Formats: sequence, C-alpha cells, structure tokens
Amino acid sequence: MILVWMYCLMVLLAAHTSAYDQCTATKKNETISIWECPRMKIKITYVNVIQHLSVACSDKPNFELLRDYPELRRLTFKILVYRYCPLPVGNQSLVELLSVFLNRTQLSSIRSIAFDDNAKHSNKVTLDPHLFSGLQNLQLLKINNLTTNAFDNPHLFKHFLHLNNLIITSNKCIPGKCSHQLKQLETFSIEDSEISIIPIELVSNLTHLQSLSFRNNSLKQVERFAMLSSLTHLNFGYNQLVSLHNDVFYGLPKLEGLDLSSNKLTRLSAELFGKNKNLMDFLADNQHSSGLVLEDKLFAGLIMLQKVSVSNCNITVLPEKLFAGATEIQIINLSNNKLRSLPENLFRNLSNLVELNLQKNKLKSMLPDTLLADAAQLQTLNLCHNKLTTVNKHLLQSLGNLSKLQLSHNLLYLIDVDAFKSQSKSLTSLKLDHNRLTLHAKNNGATFGNTEINSSSWVLFSTLHKVRRLDLSYNAIDHLFVPFQNFMESLHTLILSHNLITHIGYAELSFLFNLEGVNLKSNKIAHLDFNLTSIPSHHLFNGPIQLNDNPFNCDCMSYPLVTYLKAESYSSKSDMLEGLQCAQPLKLLGLQLQDVQLEDLICAIDASSGFCPAECKCYKRAVDQCAIVNCTASNLTRVPVIHSPSIIECNFIELHLAQNNIRYLSNEGEGWNSVRWLNVSNNRLIALSAESLPKNLELLDVSGNQLTEIDAVFIQKLKSSTLLNITLSSNPWKCDCANPLLTFAVDNAARITDYVVLQCIDGQPINSATLKELCAWLTLFRLYIVSAAVAVAFIGCILTIWLYVKYNLEIKVWLFKHNLLQWFATEEQIDMNKRYDAFISYSHKDEEFVTKELLPKLESEELNFKICWHVRDFMPGEMIANEITKAVEESRRTIIILSLNYLESVWGQIEFSTAYLQSLADKCNRVIPIIYQDIGDIEQLDPQLQAYLKTNTYVRWDDPWFWEKLHYAMPHKRRLKGVQGTDNMCMESVDKRNPLKTPTTTTLPINVVEKDDANSVGTGISVISSERE
Repeated sequence: MILVWMYCLMVLLAAHTSAYDQCTATKKNETISIWECPRMKIKITYVNVIQHLSVACSDKPNFELLRDYPELRRLTFKILVYRYCPLPVGNQSLVELLSVFLNRTQLSSIRSIAFDDNAKHSNKVTLDPHLFSGLQNLQLLKINNLTTNAFDNPHLFKHFLHLNNLIITSNKCIPGKCSHQLKQLETFSIEDSEISIIPIELVSNLTHLQSLSFRNNSLKQVERFAMLSSLTHLNFGYNQLVSLHNDVFYGLPKLEGLDLSSNKLTRLSAELFGKNKNLMDFLADNQHSSGLVLEDKLFAGLIMLQKVSVSNCNITVLPEKLFAGATEIQIINLSNNKLRSLPENLFRNLSNLVELNLQKNKLKSMLPDTLLADAAQLQTLNLCHNKLTTVNKHLLQSLGNLSKLQLSHNLLYLIDVDAFKSQSKSLTSLKLDHNRLTLHAKNNGATFGNTEINSSSWVLFSTLHKVRRLDLSYNAIDHLFVPFQNFMESLHTLILSHNLITHIGYAELSFLFNLEGVNLKSNKIAHLDFNLTSIPSHHLFNGPIQLNDNPFNCDCMSYPLVTYLKAESYSSKSDMLEGLQCAQPLKLLGLQLQDVQLEDLICAIDASSGFCPAECKCYKRAVDQCAIVNCTASNLTRVPVIHSPSIIECNFIELHLAQNNIRYLSNEGEGWNSVRWLNVSNNRLIALSAESLPKNLELLDVSGNQLTEIDAVFIQKLKSSTLLNITLSSNPWKCDCANPLLTFAVDNAARITDYVVLQCIDGQPINSATLKELCAWLTLFRLYIVSAAVAVAFIGCILTIWLYVKYNLEIKVWLFKHNLLQWFATEEQIDMNKRYDAFISYSHKDEEFVTKELLPKLESEELNFKICWHVRDFMPGEMIANEITKAVEESRRTIIILSLNYLESVWGQIEFSTAYLQSLADKCNRVIPIIYQDIGDIEQLDPQLQAYLKTNTYVRWDDPWFWEKLHYAMPHKRRLKGVQGTDNMCMESVDKRNPLKTPTTTTLPINVVEKDDANSVGTGISVISSERE
C-alpha cells in the first residue's frame, strides 16, 4: 500500500513539473508581459498600463494546466480579449472556465470583453445566457465573427445590467428581440455583417440609445425608425441605399450627425430633415449613382447645421436656396462633382462659413462677383481643378479673414492686380499652380465680359504681407520681377517650377537665398548671375534652391558661381543649388556644378569683336582669362593673323591649328607672342625655326607632321624657353648622332608628353637605348678619353707622392728658395720674442770657416739673419756656462760646426747638450748640425750626439745645396730686407736622407766639465769655441 501511495505521489510530482515547464514567461518591457505555452496551445498577454488581458488559443486548450502559475491570479485587469479560444459548453460560464487560472473576483469586475473569432475552435453552438453569468459589471461587449445562429436566444443578455456599448462585427446574423433586455444601451453597432434589412424590433425599445451604426453592410432600404428620442448619431455609410423615404428620420428629433456616405442615393428630398432641427453634421460623400439631386431648401432652416459634405456625388446643379437659413454652417464640401456654375446667392447669409471646398468641378470662366459677399469669416477656399480663367477684384473683396486660397489646376490667365487686396493681413498660403499666368512687369488693362481687369502682373502680390507659401508652378512665367522681393516680407516658400524663366539676376538670387524653400525645377534657366564679391563671408542661406531639369549652360558666365561652390570654405553650401547640373555644352552634360573643372568654363567670342579670324571659332576661358582660337580642320595653308587678346580683355592665347595643311610656322599678327599654347598637330610642317616660336610659349604640339630633324639653334631655343610640354610623335624623325633631337629628347623626357611613343622613321623608339646604339662609337671614344685622362691623373698623383716622399727636403728647400707655397713651410709664432735667429757653437780651430764663410753669408743683406757670436754678443765677466745657456735660450737655432776638433771639446758637448735640452723643452728641433769635416764612424760618437744625428737632419759643407738647405733650416718666414727676423721654424724629426737606422736606446746624459778645468778656458766671448788649448 505504501508503495502504491509513493508511486502516485511521484506521478503527480512529475506531472506538476512537466506542466510548469510547458510555459515561458517573458517581460518585453515594463508594460507588457507574455506567457507562451505551446503545448497547452495558449498565449496570454498582459498590458498593465491599460489593464488589458488577452487570452489566445491556437487549438483547443487545457486551462487546467495553468493552475500552477499563481502569478496569473494576481493580475489586475478591466479589459479582456478572448481570441480564437472555444466557447464554454453546457451551462458553464466564461467566468467559470477562466477562473481555473484567473482570479474569479477579478473576472467578475471587468468592464470590457471582446469575443474574437471563437467559432474557429468551437462546435456550432447557440449562445446561452449562462455564458455571460457573473459579468454583471460589464459595460462594453464586442462579438466578432461568431456562429450563424448565435443570437437565437431572446434572453441572451439578461445578465447585463450595465452594458451600454454593444459592437457586433462580421456576423451573418443579428440579434433580434434579445437586444430589448439592454435597457441601458447607449451605443449599438452592427458592422461588416452583410445584413440587407433592419428588423423593426431591433432597436425599438432602446430608449437610451445615442449612437447607432449600420456601417458597411448590404442595406438597400430603411424603414422609418421608431421614436428614439435619445439618438444623436446615425451611420448608414457603405451600404446599397438608393433612396430614402421623406419621413425615415422623423422619429429622431435629437439627431445631430448623419452619415450616408458611399451609397447609391440619387435624390434627397427637401422634407428629409423636416423633423431634425438639431442636425449638425451631414455626410453623403461618394454616391455611386448617375448623379445626386439635392432638392431646393434641403438644408433650409437647419439653424444648428455646421458641416455639409457631398463630394464625389456627380452633382451637376445646386439650387439657389439649398442653404437658406442655415446660418451656422462652417464647412461646406462640394468637391469632385460636375458643377459648371454656382447660383449667385447660394451662400447668402452664411456669415459663419469658415471652409469652402469646390475643387474638382467644372466651374467655368469667372464666378459671380457677390458669390462670397456674406462669407466674411471664410478662412479656406479651395477652387482647384476647375476651368476658371479670370479672377476679378470683387470675388474676394469681402474675405478679410481668408488665410488659405487654392486656385491651382485652372485656366487662369487674368488676375486683377487688386484681387488679393483684402487679404493683405490674413492670407498665408496661395496656390496658383497649373494655370496660364504670365505675370507681366507692368499692368495692362483688359476687359472680360462687362468687367475691366488689370491684367496679371507681379504687382498683384504687393499687398500680401503675410503670405508664407506661394505656389506658381506650371504657368507661363518667363522672368522674376526685381521689386518682388520688397513686398512679400513673410514669404519663406516659393514654388516656380515648370515655368519659362530663362535667367535669374543677382538681385533675385539674393532674395531667393533668404527663403527657406525655393523650387525652380524645369524652367529654361541657362544662367545665374552670381557676384562672389557681393556675398558677405558670414552670409547664411536658409534653404536650398531646387534647380533640377534646367538647361543650365556651364560657360564662362558660370565661373563665379562654380568658384564659390568649389571653395573649401563654402563646402557646406554645395547643396544650396539642389539638382543644378550642366545641360550644355555636351561634354559637361550631367555634371554637378561643384564637379566641373574651372578650365572647362568657356564662352563663345562674338565675331563682331574683331578678334577672331574668319576661318576659326574663338572662345574665352574665365579661369585664366585665356582666348581660345580654334582653327582645327579649317583647310588652312598658313597661320591666320592673330590679334592681340587685349581686345577681348584676355591675357594670352591658346591656338589650335591641328588638321590643316600648314607647311611653315610664321609670326602673324601682333598677338603671336601672346600665344602660350600652340597645337599644330597633323599638318604638313617640314621644318621649324627658332624665330617662328612665340616668345612665351608653354605648350607645343607638332605631332603628326613631316619633320625629320631639328637644328641646334631651335633645340637651344627649346632649352632656354618657358616651354613646359612638347608633343613630337608621328613624325618621320631621322635618327643619327648628327640630329640633336635624340639627345634633347632623352635629356628632356619629362617635358615631352608623348616620349613613350616617340619613334624614328625606321620604327626605333627614341630613347636612351637607341641613342646609345646609334652613337656607340662616339660614346666609346668619349669613354676612352675620359679613361685616359683619369689614368694620367692617377699616375701623376702616384709619381708626385713618390717624389715628395723621396725628395721631401729638396722640394721644400726649392719651394722656399723661389718663394712658393710659403704656407707649406710656415713656422709657428712661439719664437716671436727671441733675440737671435741662431747661436753658433764651434771649435776655435774652425774659427776661420766661421768668420770667413758662415757668419758673413748669414748676416749678408740677402739672408739678413741675426747671429749670436760670442766675440760680439757675450757679456764680459759672466760665467761661460751661464752665457751659453742664455745664448741658447735667446736663439731660435743653435748651429753646431761638427768636426774632429769639435768632438774632442768638452765645451762642445755642454753646448750641444744645452741646445738639445732646449729643443726637447720647446718640442721642436732647434739644433742645426753642419758636418764641416769628416767625423768618422758615427757609432763611435758620444751616445747623445750619435742618437741625434740618427734621428734628425744635418747639413754637409761639401753639399752643393749647402746654403739652400741651411737657409731652409734657419727661421725662414719671409721678411723685408734690412729687418731682423723674429720667427723660427721647427725642423723635422727624421732625416729621410740619413741612411742610418733609428736607434732603439735613448741619448746618454751629458757629463759636464768643471769650470776650472784647464781645457775650459775660452779664447773669446761671442762665438764659443770647443777647445781652449
């Protein structure tokens, strides 16, 4: 038993879980929530803002499965839509059926319910009173597309105590006596149900009924209504009614609105509304009959009547007293009929008339002068689509409140200039499109019938200060009147499309730019006068001017406008002239103005100007003030006379002489040198001369001629001229090295526009490869010359370097001797303050050489050196060592007379050591060794002297160049004769003529001899000798 109980419990839990998973709850937003249960065939939609609940079924549902959704019971709603779901069967009510998942109390309190297409999933059943049980608070019931026998039960609505609105649509049957129980019913509609007759008992007891509608059924006749004292609105629209009895509405004393639209009525009798004095709105539009006849005084005496609409009823005549006494009428719509004329007193005393629509009739000529004399409150008058030809000054004279006037689609060609005078402060919209107006600049009197009319001109708008929209499209207007801009200060939209306007002046254009909308489509406008300099940079354009489909001529007169549109700073204004495209010339057809190249804006030059040759056509290009002379294919044999471009206020000429028979270029006319572009292609030119080219030529095309070569003078002219582009192809060019054209073409390929197709007479391309092939021997010869020159220069450099390395000293001495390249041997300025140029150290045994050879030469006028000689320059009484040191320090050089005698002297070693140390201190060679006699093997000398001789230059007495080398070793900056020198020069460190190797050891220190040594006694003071024996 326990197992069975557990099994049942599991089955119930599984069913519960399965049912709960069958629905998906979705909240689309804060307002709408949706529960979709595909397996249950149910969809529930809830809109909380209007408390609206919809229950829809896709098949027969099982509402029991919704018990597990407690949130549905918490919904609050006043409106219920029960769509596609089957009706309850048996004695079950709708409340009982839905209370399975909805709150029963909530169901009982709903105010509106709609049954929509419930027969879809229901068996054919008759509606039973139990269906509505529990809905005692219902106020609106709508039943759509139910069964054919749904209303057979006369007690069907017994539970509805407060129902005041019943709507039955798309049913093939209507309730009969069952409606008698709806004592509180106020609105009753049976629509789209194909009923052909109304049962008398249907509404006879509905004493509270206010609105009754039988719209869109198949009614062909209507019997007189029983007394419905509360009924105010009755709708018989969209039925098949052909006629109405005179008394059909007598039982409706409070009737205010009657709609008889879209029937087949042929006549409405004058007695029809005899008992309906409260009638306010009458609609009988779209009668599908041969013609509706409105009897005289049909609306007479209806003092509450405000609106009458009988449009599209094929009415041909209106009786004069149709509206007699209906003084409260505000709106009359008689449009789309066949009226040819109107009685003069038709609208007499209609002082409250606000809107009158007479469009789409056949009203001819001119309306009666007093037709609208009493309609002082009229605000909208529509006379479109008639056949009116004139408007005199009387027709609108009384309409001081008219704000909207429509006269389009007529045959108007005459409007009196005072026709709109009374509307100066009221009229805001005026439609005059699709007429025959020309609008002259001046008034011309005309007589029409017995009325004199001042013919139409722009002046007729002079009083319309409040008009904001003016439509003059589809007329015959050929110009804009300049003062037009001065008297319509409120205008913001002007429509002038499909007229004959050919030109817009700058004054008119400035005015148009201030409007928010201008339509000038499909006129004959070829030019717009546009003065760029007159437009302020801060000028604001309110709206575009539509200029589509105009034959606009993109010529030089359009240059200011195109320049303005292409300017970067005005790029946002590129659409201000909407749809404006070039219609001519043909090459610019279809281009937007801002896309046109400025170079393409040209104008033909009149032959009377005296500029253009008779055989040619001439144009003026605005962008660069160029005169274009086009003589192409004119069968010319010579260049025509070219006149000065200043005649037509141009700066230069572009001359086209292509496809003629010209053999020679000639300087013809005073304008020849003003030619900058010259096209002489496809002629018979056989030669070109430098004198034939215009001086300021920039472009030359001589292609397709018989030229074979160009002389060097012409080539030189091409090189030195302002010529930027040259075209030379399709000529039988002779190609050899003698023709300078080849070299010119290769060197100036960038200037030759057709260089890639330039060919010789034999078909070879003229390029660097051809030039190289034809002139290979010349190129090779030049190569040999250059190579030989380079080789000679290289050998010369190598030889010079070798000579300099080998004879460095001799070269320097020779240069110094001949006063050449002094910078090559210039000394520094560190010895400027030294007293002597040289100090001579020698053995007394060699004094004869010093005094007779060396000293006289050095101090001669030729060399002019200042020598420190001890006999003359040492101070008596001073220590010899000090005087030696002082002499060395104050001398730029120390000359050592090397001999065997000197090598044996101790003082010689001291003097050499002193000079050597001074050289080291100054970092330059100050010692000049002169080998006077053979001193034997240098390796046997004092180490210090030995090292110096191995690493420095010395001079030999027996050298033929002795004096030149000594002079070079001395301080040798050039100086004036008779002036003691002040500069010195450091010697080189290495004697390149010394065959001895550089020692690896340093010089040994000098051993100074004691001053009291017997050998230290000198024989003089000035010139120091090395021996004192």
